Amino acid sequence: MNGSVTTKINAEVIIKEPKGGIRFGTDALLLAHFALPHLKRGLCVDIGTGSGVIPLLCLAAGGGADFVGVEIQKEYAEAAFENAVSNGFGERFRVVCASAEETALYCPAGTASAVVTNPPYMRADQGKDNENAKMSVARREISGGAETFCRAAGKCLKSGGKFFAVYRPDRAVNLFCAMRENRIEPKRIKLVFPSAFKKPSLLLVEGIKDAGEGLVFEENLYIYDGGEHKNYSSQMKEIYACFEK
Repeated sequence: MNGSVTTKINAEVIIKEPKGGIRFGTDALLLAHFALPHLKRGLCVDIGTGSGVIPLLCLAAGGGADFVGVEIQKEYAEAAFENAVSNGFGERFRVVCASAEETALYCPAGTASAVVTNPPYMRADQGKDNENAKMSVARREISGGAETFCRAAGKCLKSGGKFFAVYRPDRAVNLFCAMRENRIEPKRIKLVFPSAFKKPSLLLVEGIKDAGEGLVFEENLYIYDGGEHKNYSSQMKEIYACFEK
């Protein structure tokens, strides 16, 4: 990598991330925690893996699934590969530089037990004009949005396979429609709030391929106690503790 930043993502895992791009954040941590109990075996595909944060968190926390990370940006794919090897997961976390649409080339149809994804959450015409290319591709739907990512997930998931995503609440309908169009039925939702009396900032969703109707809303998650956003809630402390074992 031409330039990187070293980030500690749990007690044991240290990763390198490209300078000037998306860094390890709350959305990846929450998605890893949301999906982890269901990643006990088989193959999990992380579409848009970035620097490999979600697979590395899950593997370090004892997840039994093996991972394929699909990442369109070469610099991030190289970082994810280096991070997998340097943290001792090179044999369980394979990284390919490819677009979401090319996922099927590296994961044959109907073979994945699970898919995790943190897709771009802004329209291509949204965002700051001075954003660099790495940031724009990661945040905006330049190389595909929920429809593209769900179509890729639907192809590689086996019947009964699970799909996990983190997304923006104000665009939830876009995600849910894309899931159903690709035979992934939304089954479990958790809304994430910065703190009490604030609007939700994220949503976590689990879907199952070829499942019937039946949606469960889980207990809301609050990141901070109080409006000053200085102290993590007991819920967030438990999540961090899960990855510190």
